[in-house]
Amino acid sequence: ENAQPALGAVSLAARAVLTDFGVTAEAYAGHSYGELTALCAAGVLSEEDLHRLSRLRGELMAAGEGDRGSMLAVSAPLEKVEQFLAEHQLDLVLANRNTPEQGVLSGSTTEIDKAAQLLEQHGLRGKKLSVSAAFHSGLVADASAPFAEGLQGIRFGKAMASVYANTTGKIYPAETAKAKQLLAEQLAKPVDFVAEIENMYAAGIRTFVEVG
Repeated sequence: ENAQPALGAVSLAARAVLTDFGVTAEAYAGHSYGELTALCAAGVLSEEDLHRLSRLRGELMAAGEGDRGSMLAVSAPLEKVEQFLAEHQLDLVLANRNTPEQGVLSGSTTEIDKAAQLLEQHGLRGKKLSVSAAFHSGLVADASAPFAEGLQGIRFGKAMASVYANTTGKIYPAETAKAKQLLAEQLAKPVDFVAEIENMYAAGIRTFVEVG
């Protein structure tokens, strides 16, 4: 509940510096929470609403009792990571497809610990992440409905530039209801950042600037 509002504030500040230098963008993409700042940068969300949603999203993601799960970064081709999960029948989700050769597993702490041991046995690099829950998995699905409810009172403006979505890898729908549903469901669905960047490249984008 502290990290997400802070990420939003820092990202907007970084963007303001770039704006002072005349840097503009034809498209935006965010990773996980960053999808909110991407929508704000494109004019879909006001800065005030971004901060409001950042606080709500952070509180919802931090809520809940019992094992909230954990996450494990794996440095290996994504196909190999999928094969690893299938072979060992691990009850985990490939929650983040960050690069063609780096992904993040998400699920219960017990399964994450088991996966970490198995990766070591197979000579694969894995690193447990310092997170408060198993983001982008079923363990945080309860946050989607109240976040969707919170989105109902938020005005979505017309995008001044394309915003690519984590869930589909494609441009956000122009229809407000569909866009809000996509954003709410994003909490518990995997982040396909690889498809997102590949689709931006296919659309002709060649210069990528990381902000935040």
